[in-house]
Amino acid sequence: MSAETGIPYWDDVVVGAGSAGAVLAARLSERPGRRVLLIEAGELPDGTDEQAGVPVLTGRNWDYTALPTAGGRREFPYAVGKAVGGSSAVNGALALRPLPADLDAWAAAGNTEWDWEQLRPYLIGLETDEDFKGPAHGTDGPVPIRRAAADSLATTAEAFLHGCARLGLPVLGDLNSGAALGAGVTPANAVGGRRISSAESHLAAARERTGLTLWTGTLAARVLLDGRNRATGVEVRRDGRLQRVAAGRVTLAAGAVNTPALLQRSGIGDPGILAGLGITPALDLPGVGQNLADHPAVVLWSEPRPGVCRAGDSWHQVTARCASAPAGGAADIGLFLLDAVPTAANPLIGGMLRAELAVGLSAMVLRPASRGRVTIRDTDAGAAPEIVLGLATDPADVELLMAAVRQAWELLRSAPMAGLLERVLVWTDRMVGEDRLLRGAVTRFVSPSWHAVGTARMGPADDPGSVVDQRCAVHGAEGLYVVDASVFPTMTSAPPNLTCLALAERVARWMS
Repeated sequence: MSAETGIPYWDDVVVGAGSAGAVLAARLSERPGRRVLLIEAGELPDGTDEQAGVPVLTGRNWDYTALPTAGGRREFPYAVGKAVGGSSAVNGALALRPLPADLDAWAAAGNTEWDWEQLRPYLIGLETDEDFKGPAHGTDGPVPIRRAAADSLATTAEAFLHGCARLGLPVLGDLNSGAALGAGVTPANAVGGRRISSAESHLAAARERTGLTLWTGTLAARVLLDGRNRATGVEVRRDGRLQRVAAGRVTLAAGAVNTPALLQRSGIGDPGILAGLGITPALDLPGVGQNLADHPAVVLWSEPRPGVCRAGDSWHQVTARCASAPAGGAADIGLFLLDAVPTAANPLIGGMLRAELAVGLSAMVLRPASRGRVTIRDTDAGAAPEIVLGLATDPADVELLMAAVRQAWELLRSAPMAGLLERVLVWTDRMVGEDRLLRGAVTRFVSPSWHAVGTARMGPADDPGSVVDQRCAVHGAEGLYVVDASVFPTMTSAPPNLTCLALAERVARWMS
């Protein structure tokens, strides 16, 4: 108990047991005598639906919706992880590292402690890579990394790699080597085809420690601040009632949607927005909820020939990073093969296909310039925030999407991939070939990748859009931190999961 308040006290309270939060709480609890409370709105996964390469679409998510642009009428389902393990418990288990250029861009923006050379040891230390040894890979980390063996690849995955090679793209054995351009088998955080989330890689063993307490089914309502903007605890909804917990330090790790919403409910954000909702502003940080980035993608769906796809295969076996420029360009677009996707899981294509399984080729912008926002609608902690993705609102992203679709189309229409497909839905040579038609099509068909980052971004205190400093402490507050994908200054050229794990490992070292 806190002597000052008489309410339960912990040295550390971590809100969110997701990719980063589970890692952080586990590491902080290693210190003898330290009391750590980890709060999670979801529950512990029951061990089902753990197939690597197949995302969990229902049952473990915040089932939000998002608008692609402000004022738009079309909505996307925008599910983010609501379980111990967070999005690492529901995603496709793609274990792709950020590229060196991604992190060097963070450093160039004033975050000099986050360049590639400084985060690289944490990326290595995370893993036990069964396929590659040597100084570039870890051998005794908590996260197992595996790749599908060549003789187990789906027919479409083999065709994808052969097609990339025919188009002049290098085929890489190791997509995590640091080489930017190339196609290869996608590494997965998995064992025996089973997804390994942060709940298993980091938290399972830590839960045996007496210093770590995990509260599931507990919704964080707001951070408690004193008159000097020192975080003193958290107000939560647990067992149907509001209660308070006191803390020496509070860390938000609720993800790039829920972390900014929690900050805003706590009086931290744009004073104009907060006052309009009846919230007394405590800290003027207008960057809270802004700078939302996601990987914009256009998926070209196809109907495979009979017998090409096998039910139950991983959706995500192979990936390519490409350059939009004809020669000598940087990796700025990605191609992700989606194999054996059940049409019943995708109502947009289910009615257009005779087959039960579909093949998709996702054409993606790796480091988008477009930005969106997350804003609470009211003070109710259970209410969904407004999510405006801002997809392809920057003209540069539209041009990159056009280039990505053209490369995807060439791959689909060339041997050997073309021989495996009955037809490609919607797209035609004319649509892809004419700039005007293609520009309209990518703007219409663009969708998110459910990789939200950036809504409490890291940056110097004199940057008016930044929310936390390089050590993830909230500007202007004491004892309040954010450690999740919210702090990414810019998007990485990979799904954010591995970067989140490395981020939490590094910040935990500083905090301990």
